[in-house]
Amino acid sequence: MRIYIKLNNGRSFKIPAPIGLIKVALGFGNFGLSIAKRYIHEEQRKYIENIDLRELRKGFTVLKAYKGLKMVEVKAGDGTEVTIVV
Repeated sequence: MRIYIKLNNGRSFKIPAPIGLIKVALGFGNFGLSIAKRYIHEEQRKYIENIDLRELRKGFTVLKAYKGLKMVEVKAGDGTEVTIVV
């Protein structure tokens, strides 16, 4: 997976994110979420608590079969662009 960021000042970044590394990070995600929940407002915690990290890991396993798929393409009003490609 690759993350492309193009800033409005002309600078651009390409961040490689191997799917295996993402899955490992999601495996440790419950630990990180338990710490982060302390700093999230009560009304927004319900969104974090509804994320099933095991199912999300399974989804990344399936994504391996779709190399080249453009998952996210966002262009902000200030000219910043973010693209995520599997």
